Amino acid sequence: MTNEPRPLTILFADIGGSAALYKREGDARAHQLVAESLACMRKAVEDNQGTVLRTVGDSVLASFQTPDQAFLGARDIQRAHIPKPVSVRIGFHSGLVIPDDGDVYGHAVNIAARVAEFSRVDEIMATADAVEQLSPCHLPYLSRADSIEVKGVPELVTVHRLHWQDTPVAVTRLASRPEYEKSTSPDQRLQIRHGNRIIYAGAEHVEISLGRASDNDIVVSNDEASRHHASIRFRHGQFLIQDDSTNGTFVRKDSLLPFLVRRDSIVLDGHGVLCLGASPEQVGAEMIEFELLQA
Repeated sequence: MTNEPRPLTILFADIGGSAALYKREGDARAHQLVAESLACMRKAVEDNQGTVLRTVGDSVLASFQTPDQAFLGARDIQRAHIPKPVSVRIGFHSGLVIPDDGDVYGHAVNIAARVAEFSRVDEIMATADAVEQLSPCHLPYLSRADSIEVKGVPELVTVHRLHWQDTPVAVTRLASRPEYEKSTSPDQRLQIRHGNRIIYAGAEHVEISLGRASDNDIVVSNDEASRHHASIRFRHGQFLIQDDSTNGTFVRKDSLLPFLVRRDSIVLDGHGVLCLGASPEQVGAEMIEFELLQA
C-alpha cells in the first residue's frame, strides 16, 4: 500500500569544500573531521525535534514537523561549527513528501536539495513556502535573497537567507515576485570598464562573470583573485555584485572608503570601483570601474 503524502519541512545540510579538506588535512584527519561534523549535525537536528533520515558522504537529510524547528536546528548546526575547521551550507523547504520506511521522497526533497546547493558555506537558505510559516519571532532574522530555477518546477522558486548570528537584521516584508518585477526598469544599464574594454549589464545581459579564469566575461590577472571570483547580476531592477571568492571583493563607491564584500552580495549604484581580492589602495591593484546609467 502506498503511503499518503504528508506535509513536512525537509532540510539538507552539506559540508562545503570537503574535497579541499581531504587534500589539506589528509584522508585520516579529514575523515575524522567529517564524522565529527555529521555527529554535530545529528545532535542539532534531534535537539530540535527533527529526524535525521539519512547521511550521504558529507551531507545530512533531515525532516521536521515545522519550519520553526528546522530554522532552530539549522541555526544550532551553524553555531556549533563556529570553532570547527569545516563549514556547512544549509537549505530547507516545506511541502508534501511521501514517507517510506524511515525515509521520504517527493518533489519537496528535490527542492530542499537545490536550495542547499544554492546556499553558500556558513549560510541558511529557505524557500518562501517555509519562510511564510515561520513564527513572527524569527522574522527579524530574515532577508530576501533571490529566485532560483529548480528542475521540474515551471516557475522560479523564491528563496530567503536566514541570519543565524545573535544579532537580527531589519525585518524584510515578504513580497510576491510580481511586486518585485514592477520595480524593474528595462532601460537601466550598468557600464563596466576594465582597461580599454567596456561592457554593459542590463535586461539584455543579466549576468557578467569576473575572475582569473579565461572563461569569465571580465578576466583579471592579479593572483589574489579566484578563478571564478564574482558576478554582476541584474535582479528585480537592481544590479548586484555577488562575491563567491576566497579573498573577497573590494568595493569603493563614489569617493567613499573601500569596503570588503565576501561571500555576500550588495547593490551597485552610482559609480565606483571594484577590485578582486585586493584593495584599490594596493599598489598595482586591477581596477574595474562601474557606473549606473539611466536612459
